[in-house]
Amino acid sequence: MGIMVWLQADAVCGQPLPSSDWNPPLDAPIRLVNQYRQPNSDYSAGHRGVDYLVKPGQAVLAPAVGEIWFAGKVAQRPVISILHQNGYLTEFEPACTDLAKGETVFAGQQIGVICNADASYLPHCANATCLHFSLRAAGAYLSPLVLIGGLNPSRLLATPAGVHSDSPRVTAQ
Repeated sequence: MGIMVWLQADAVCGQPLPSSDWNPPLDAPIRLVNQYRQPNSDYSAGHRGVDYLVKPGQAVLAPAVGEIWFAGKVAQRPVISILHQNGYLTEFEPACTDLAKGETVFAGQQIGVICNADASYLPHCANATCLHFSLRAAGAYLSPLVLIGGLNPSRLLATPAGVHSDSPRVTAQ
């Protein structure tokens, strides 16, 4: 017998999920190349966002209504950040824009384009150009797929016949 615990995103970050529709930050077709990987701690390895395969000059779209929070370079790469209702913050890199801090953006509006980072920057995706898309709530990273859809469902694995969760581990002979 096993126990499964379900934590809703609002239980984790203390905020209700927005009721408005969220969309991917790119026009179709979209190719996800790197999933979000939750780190064990704030300072351990993980992947605090998702990556999509893109081409330089490709349009980056606002996933929901918000306002430009930041547009500029961080660590040799161009970044766009949008502050959304309930304090959600989305970030996109490498993305360039002419929009200024405080400008309102609407879901699906083009907010910038994929552009190159400085030559000294090690690309986020090896041998490809990708858009890194991250989401923060109350300072904690979440998978943006929790809002736009596309999360891989949890899967329960079958226990071999005759093995019970309260019995010692059995190995095949």
